[in-house]
Amino acid sequence: MKKMILLISAFCFLTLMGMAVAQSNANQNMTVLTQDSGTNITKMNFTMYSAGQDWGIDSLNIGEAVKFTAPKAGWNLKQIRVLGWNYFNETTMTLPPLGNFLIEVRDENLNLLYRLADTQNAYFTFKAPVLRAIDVPALPLTGDFYIIFYDRSIMKIGMEFEKGTGNSYFYNNLYHELLPVQIKNGNNESITLNWVIRAVGE
Repeated sequence: MKKMILLISAFCFLTLMGMAVAQSNANQNMTVLTQDSGTNITKMNFTMYSAGQDWGIDSLNIGEAVKFTAPKAGWNLKQIRVLGWNYFNETTMTLPPLGNFLIEVRDENLNLLYRLADTQNAYFTFKAPVLRAIDVPALPLTGDFYIIFYDRSIMKIGMEFEKGTGNSYFYNNLYHELLPVQIKNGNNESITLNWVIRAVGE
């Protein structure tokens, strides 16, 4: 009986190892699309931002949007990576109140292709901001598309200050309107910013 249990345990272990290796190989084959500077997060000039800072009560309808272009026809989006943080207090080990972020994928005409809502505490409970991978069902895409992250004032996402690509926006889902993400510097010049949101697929 003990031998049988050991054999079953070994089989389960090897199966899990095989799955992990397959997943690792799959990740190596996937393409990461970026519309930020692509700088290593540890060296990136960024701050953390929540729509509630500027949009107040309307922040539930405001998302941080990034425009991407599929590298080939029928390219499959499989993962979305977001630089985020949920205000976790590492000192007291206190979790923030439970809430849901929302992710949308829209085509070039802003038609909805996919939507996901999940709790921020399941992904972004770390002592510091983290570039977190969120898996999505394989979604075939061609041409331009948008990934929109609604932080809903329950968390913050990364906003990069350098090398603005012009592909980051605020998206108002009440009016289906895209607005550029810009700030004014000390010389009253507009600086284009990047959301740190990335698309991964193959």
